[in-house]
Amino acid sequence: MNPRHRRLLIPGLLIMLLAVVLLASLVGRAGATTASQAPGEATVACTVDDPRIDEQSGLAVSAADPATAYVINDSGSDPEVYALDLATCDVVGVTQIEDVPWRDPEALALGGDGTLWIADTGDNDAVRDDAMLYSLPEPGRGDGRVTPDVHPIAFETGSEDVEALLVDPAGSATWVVTKGWLGGEVLALPGDLPTDAVSTATPTGVEVPILVTDASMTPDGHYAVVRTYLDATVYDVRDDFAKVGTLTLPTQPQGETIAVEPAGTSVLVGSEGVGEPLYRLPLVTPEAVEPAEDAPIAPDADEIDAAFGPFGAATLPVLLGATFVCLLAGSLLLLRRRRR
Repeated sequence: MNPRHRRLLIPGLLIMLLAVVLLASLVGRAGATTASQAPGEATVACTVDDPRIDEQSGLAVSAADPATAYVINDSGSDPEVYALDLATCDVVGVTQIEDVPWRDPEALALGGDGTLWIADTGDNDAVRDDAMLYSLPEPGRGDGRVTPDVHPIAFETGSEDVEALLVDPAGSATWVVTKGWLGGEVLALPGDLPTDAVSTATPTGVEVPILVTDASMTPDGHYAVVRTYLDATVYDVRDDFAKVGTLTLPTQPQGETIAVEPAGTSVLVGSEGVGEPLYRLPLVTPEAVEPAEDAPIAPDADEIDAAFGPFGAATLPVLLGATFVCLLAGSLLLLRRRRR
């Protein structure tokens, strides 16, 4: 085919492809039942200026004192848990963690019984065979020292980089979430986590986005919020971790942490680096936006028309048909010319 004629066909093919993509997008939206957050809803709760908190990797908010949050740094840090006042982000307590390796702690979670869990599970090079969880009573404000219980864990899938921990507030289940360049997975740990034996995390079949950096559960245990560097996904734990919503997160240098606040209606997100804000975002769950009689959420006519620009969605069949006819006629004409 003459290159000039080939160039004439390419725009037509692109038009058809664009139309198909738009149509598929709208069809997917018409069947969606998920809640989503629009950008721009984040507010600054406070700014973490303490130079000791420079590689924030785990965050949890106290249910006993909702004005207090706990933070840890990741690999290479001192074995310390910092208590923050959420009005100012001032450090109001430091708990020294003693008699543990403290290699690459990446996540915090608070159990419903007040136990603070620390996941020392970071493994960027996928070489560790000593992943473990630490558990200790919630420290509260003020300084202290504690030797935590150590719960060795392993992964049925082999070495895994894990930066997210989910602990059911009812204490009936624990999960870790892998961090993968092509996607991650939720792995389930046994209900009982002994200190004298290795507990194995097994695949659940629940896939999550790439590069998960933290996760948190709502106080009722119904939902899990899993964050990446860019956004967060809400899962219904009761429905086998079905995806039910998304959160658009503010731009951060290296967004590493997320924690659902005790009321269950908001989350805090943080980033590595000194002087970085803790942002607060509303958390919308399906109950808050569920349509009447479980009707699917579908775009209205104006929304569909807007997606197709000034011509409106009604012109889609005409556009596709006309493009197809033009391409077919052009191809036949070119074939006739070549035969001559």
